[in-house]
Amino acid sequence: MKIKLLSTILFVVFISCKKDEQKVIKKSEFVKTWFDTVRGMPFMSKLKINENRTFDYYGGACTSRFHSEGTWRIEKDTLILNSYKTNKCYWKENFGLICTKEEIDSMREDNKTIKDCKPTGEERYVIFHNERFYLRNDTLIHTKKNKNCPKLRIAFSSLEKVRKNATAKSGL
Repeated sequence: MKIKLLSTILFVVFISCKKDEQKVIKKSEFVKTWFDTVRGMPFMSKLKINENRTFDYYGGACTSRFHSEGTWRIEKDTLILNSYKTNKCYWKENFGLICTKEEIDSMREDNKTIKDCKPTGEERYVIFHNERFYLRNDTLIHTKKNKNCPKLRIAFSSLEKVRKNATAKSGL
């Protein structure tokens, strides 16, 4: 009798835990495509949070392109992203705001995804290392600040904003 009761309790606990985990994944407010809101034309980026606990990040400006892939998890009300290590040769940069020319100049030429490889183009692989985001209304906000531009934060909206650039205004 005790064995039957214990087996039933364990079965119920196992089933309920599995259902709760599935609800979190399917009903997460984070699961969708997010659109960059802070940086202006011609820059654009998208962050796609997938139901299977992976993410895709991609974008660019003019002729430059960048991307990343990885996994996500939620701790309390915070979304945390970590990139996969890639086995392809790309220029590498850390995720975050770059606010000054000095920050751009400090990116070393040997900053590659594979030591001593020769990237074939200008595409960069962006490294997310425990990058944290919180949700406010329809906006996903990066928690880290850059000391060189403390009033700016990376933010993504659930709605894509229409951006106008200078050439569109001039009729070119």
